[in-house]
Amino acid sequence: MKEKLKNLITWSFPIADRDVGDYGKRERNAFLIAMFGQNIMYGMVSNFQSVFYTTVIFVPTIALTIISVISRVFDAFTDIMMGTIADRTRSRWGKFRPYLKYVPIPIMLLTILIFMPIRNWNDGWKLVFVIISWLSWETAYTLGDIPLWGMTSVITPDETKRSKLISAARIVGSVSGLVIVAFDPLVSFFSQLNLGLFAEGVDRVGNYSYYSMQQGYLFTAILICLVGGIMFKFAFPFTRERVEGSDVSREASFSSGFKQNLIYMWQNKPFMLVMASLLLGCTRNMVMSAGIYFCLWVLANGGDYTMWLIILGGSFLIPMLISMGVATGIGKKFGKKRLSIVTSYVNAIPYTLIFFIVYFGGISTLTIALAAVLFAISGFLTGFTTVYPTTMVADCTDYMEWKTGKRLDGVYFSGLNFQAKLQSAITLAITYVVFAIVNYTPTIEALTEDIKAGVIAADSFVFVESYPRLFVALLVLITIVPAVGSILQALPLHFYKLDEKTCDGMMADLIVRRAEAQGKNADVENVVEVTDADLTDTQTEPDVAQDGESDDDENKF
Repeated sequence: MKEKLKNLITWSFPIADRDVGDYGKRERNAFLIAMFGQNIMYGMVSNFQSVFYTTVIFVPTIALTIISVISRVFDAFTDIMMGTIADRTRSRWGKFRPYLKYVPIPIMLLTILIFMPIRNWNDGWKLVFVIISWLSWETAYTLGDIPLWGMTSVITPDETKRSKLISAARIVGSVSGLVIVAFDPLVSFFSQLNLGLFAEGVDRVGNYSYYSMQQGYLFTAILICLVGGIMFKFAFPFTRERVEGSDVSREASFSSGFKQNLIYMWQNKPFMLVMASLLLGCTRNMVMSAGIYFCLWVLANGGDYTMWLIILGGSFLIPMLISMGVATGIGKKFGKKRLSIVTSYVNAIPYTLIFFIVYFGGISTLTIALAAVLFAISGFLTGFTTVYPTTMVADCTDYMEWKTGKRLDGVYFSGLNFQAKLQSAITLAITYVVFAIVNYTPTIEALTEDIKAGVIAADSFVFVESYPRLFVALLVLITIVPAVGSILQALPLHFYKLDEKTCDGMMADLIVRRAEAQGKNADVENVVEVTDADLTDTQTEPDVAQDGESDDDENKF
């Protein structure tokens, strides 16, 4: 019985060790199910953690700013360390799958922990709990996210199939954002259940005999995590690793340490340019995160904002999903670099127009309709710059193997993982600083108490007229700040040299090398020669490290 329970929890069923043949639709679908499960838990944290802390349990915003900075410094080490550990892992399941066997349940439990009802605790204990739960969640999430995304680089050696998988994974990740739409109705439903668990946490009176936001958030988190955790576990039994690189790559990557891997990342100029682009463009993500505050207070006056999330969030998300679906094909034709640069620059226009239309036109049916149209344009443009950075990171991993003989998928995708967390930290920090400037938390806390006591009916007052500074601050966060990020995002990509011709040539060469290393004959068609002229910012020939060479020789790109 104990063994059966262990197998159930870890999904250690015979299929996990069977030969399933070549990569196909079944494996792709299982991977995407796991990606969806992981992302609905991440989406809940990234979109509602801040709202929960500032609006439900009232953690001071300045303290949250400091904690977010601490957590990202902590992540800087844990992400790269996890990438290093993954690349050094050797098991019968590969280097990424062992982690996917065990981490979904800890992530599920720690995600629930973030939404615990601790409003009545004093500020000191609140901060201690927030720090411990936040850092624990970040660590567990790292243990799962790097191996999951690392699988996209090793699940198939076919670059076209890999790009399609990454594109589909990004689409699934974005579709999981629909949890934003479902979250508030679920919170409202669970908040009204009079279970006698949080009697001191009653948040609203009037039409409700019992209403506890703390209870609503906790139960919603439990439901979403149960669904997400089960789906996340599909990754281990139903996927396989097929890209190992050459013998030199395997042995060298095994001996690479944390410091050495940092050097490899730093010296891979294409990779660093992608990271710089993501960092500079991170404020584009504030459309969704700060948009929740905008819908809640500016449009819904503190009431039910689900309809506004559907209108504005849907107008942004649906076109984004469409462009993500066609991004791989269009990128092959026109080039990922070119499209990333053009769409980034152009994306600043609709954001800027939304600001002026709403600021000068106020909140009306016409201005909201115009904003929805412009958000749709922005969403379509955003889809391209959501897919391409991940495929570029995979290209940079191939580039490293081509130049040095090493293949460190875990390390490079740890950089992508760290970027996502760093982006979240920066956007949260900007939000919290702006909130501190306009005195958000005390104002909203007092307003919430007035609504709770029935002094103000949630839908009877006009937030824009009553709190003009908060209105402008929230509008800037979802328009001007993303517009600036869109422009900054494009700048580093002007210097990115791994175009489609170069990547095709590298991949053809790598297929030959891997086949030779395994004693097989490579079947490569349409080999494109890659010369030094194609990579003007790199060294001349692939610097493949041989046994006995010094680290200094290995580090040259």
